[in-house]
Amino acid sequence: MNDPLLGNAKNALLFENAGSTPVEFFESAANHFRSIGAEHILVTGLPLPGKDLSKLVLFQQWGETELSPSQLVHIYGNDPLLRRVAVLNKPTKWRFGDSENSWLHKSALVNILLRSAVPPRSYQSFIGIHIHHFNHLQVAICIAGETLDVKARSLEEITSSLQYELKEMHAISPLVTNRPGELSRREKLVLALTAEGKTAGSIADELQISQRTVHAHLQNAAEKMQASNKTQTVVEAMRYGQIQLY
Repeated sequence: MNDPLLGNAKNALLFENAGSTPVEFFESAANHFRSIGAEHILVTGLPLPGKDLSKLVLFQQWGETELSPSQLVHIYGNDPLLRRVAVLNKPTKWRFGDSENSWLHKSALVNILLRSAVPPRSYQSFIGIHIHHFNHLQVAICIAGETLDVKARSLEEITSSLQYELKEMHAISPLVTNRPGELSRREKLVLALTAEGKTAGSIADELQISQRTVHAHLQNAAEKMQASNKTQTVVEAMRYGQIQLY
């Protein structure tokens, strides 16, 4: 996946006074979001299907109290809000009450706000941001507020700066280590070749392994991606940054 929002170095000037630690940086970023009306902010590594948020949260001000460990272990990568963020190539805004956004009602993250947010309307608007540097970092940023007043261009500038800074920070010290449920190197390779339309036989020949081993890798990948067939496995692997097509 390319980085369509990754600007050049000058975009990082938005956060030039953000401090030297991740905590300082995320608090600075949160201040930018608050300036546009954000009342709830969550920054987290994007969990894979069936895996939870318990070891991936980077910054949180979600609801009236900090998300507890018992809450985090019940928020999975297949949460509707996280799944929507996972496929974004630009920051996107949703209104809670719009009929086309009824999927928001099914999100565990959104329901936490429904139960705890004060004032109640502080979750009426949502913004999702996807930060993705293939094979290195995949971050979901979820923002909620009564009214999130920001133009698309300004939001993309903020996102571009975040993209740049998080890449630089991650290169120095990884923000998110290997996520639970990651495909193995060989599973990724076999699945990527499958996505190119190659048969199990041709993959076996290319990798000098048996067809039985190819099928085993595909089965393991399907189980990790919670997919029912090869096509769905490929789609889910792309969604969660496991494979990349050129």
